[in-house]
Amino acid sequence: MLAGLGIPALLVIVFAAAVWLLGSRHRSRAGAAPSTGMDRPEPASEIKHPARVPAMAGARGSRLADELGRWTGAGLITPSESEAIVAFEESRGSEPEPVRAVAARPRKIPAAAEAMGYLGGALVVIGMTLTATRFWAEFSISARLMLTGVVAIVLMVAGAMIHEAADPALARFRWFIWLASSAVVGVFFGVLGMQQIDLSLKGTILLTAAAIAMQSGLLWWWKQRPVQQMVTLGAILVAVTALAAVIFAEPAQGPMGIVLWLVGAAYVAVAFRRWTPDFQLTRLAGAIATVVAGVFVVNAWQGEGGLFLMADGVAVLALAEIRDLLPSRADRLVFGAVGAVGVALAISPTFTYYSPAAAIVAGCLVWIAGAVVLVLGFRNLVVTPRLAQAVGGAALVAAGAITANQSEPFALACGVVTSVLLVGLGTRPGMVLMSAFGSVGLLVYVTWSVNYFFPGQAQAPVVIMVAGLLVIGVAVWMARLRGRFASELRRRDGRT
Repeated sequence: MLAGLGIPALLVIVFAAAVWLLGSRHRSRAGAAPSTGMDRPEPASEIKHPARVPAMAGARGSRLADELGRWTGAGLITPSESEAIVAFEESRGSEPEPVRAVAARPRKIPAAAEAMGYLGGALVVIGMTLTATRFWAEFSISARLMLTGVVAIVLMVAGAMIHEAADPALARFRWFIWLASSAVVGVFFGVLGMQQIDLSLKGTILLTAAAIAMQSGLLWWWKQRPVQQMVTLGAILVAVTALAAVIFAEPAQGPMGIVLWLVGAAYVAVAFRRWTPDFQLTRLAGAIATVVAGVFVVNAWQGEGGLFLMADGVAVLALAEIRDLLPSRADRLVFGAVGAVGVALAISPTFTYYSPAAAIVAGCLVWIAGAVVLVLGFRNLVVTPRLAQAVGGAALVAAGAITANQSEPFALACGVVTSVLLVGLGTRPGMVLMSAFGSVGLLVYVTWSVNYFFPGQAQAPVVIMVAGLLVIGVAVWMARLRGRFASELRRRDGRT
């Protein structure tokens, strides 16, 4: 039986090894020195020169140093890339070209016209949907197939007639029209599978997803078309999951999760090699797929699946903290959020399975982990300190609720005390985000406490009144801190 810990553990070990190899290859190609964990790119306002000032006379070296400093601080390039640029300019021995701002291509189509185009397209799709719904029962199977097939072809041809190179708005409109055609293709093959060929639900899903993947893949054609790229990647994930469901006997959620995880991990690996256009989209789709796969595995094998999902979430979080692997701040934040969701989803089923009577221990461990992550973020010991603060604050607030499976009074006391502490931490410079978590925690746990300690029908007015007072208090508190929220949360990672 696949439910043993061996296969999930082996997959996680392989994934971790691949991540380590990718990170080491990236650092070796960049020629970066070993990281000490404290050499994060500084904000642009604090960097005066890159890692090595170019040995050029006068304004030449100064200008290049200033530009590289700004780009490094903004996270556009890494310090090692800055060093490589300096070495290249020195080897040329000539005056570098002045850096000039590139003027954005003027917009030919007004934004209002683009919005009207989307609105018109949406109205056409809605009208056709309502018309088909009204007369759908009266149509024969052949008429249904003919209607959906003709609409899909018309939409594809209409999208092909739009010259996407003429204006970005036209490119987006083509993506929108082709997205609608993919939806109609899905309806066509759904009817074909369920009513014409008489396939099972799993077989119909497999047929429909495979058809959408092929159609969107042809429309994508390895170009900068992010909508078609995401539809293609998503349809492939659905198709391989449905294929596993068809092949393996019930319950098939475990094998489905393993197959989905393998494809998601392949997406991540391909994206790190930059083998696809918009590799960030491929990387994100792969990371999300591995977490969703972990949920399938948890549903099949609760204990081992929980460990599997937790290990996967930690691996995705680790990707966000490898400095040279994800140079984009947005990518680090997204990967960190996806990994945090995976870890959060794995905590409860794992501890419930292995020790149903240890909910308090589980909640305390989550509380300690959240506090550690919060300290790491506050002291800027990670690449994404703001994300670390958010994950740590969320873990601290959720820790009390985890203990409720064993002792509800303990959970309420832990939640209220933790929320008060977070509100207090929010008064410290650089930690205003904790005020938001503490305020939400107070709203939840105080209302919960009133509901628990004052049972009966008479509790409703008390709960409503307490909740209203807390909402007013939170609103007033947030209003007083609005200046700090605007200033502190706008700062870049790596700066307190």
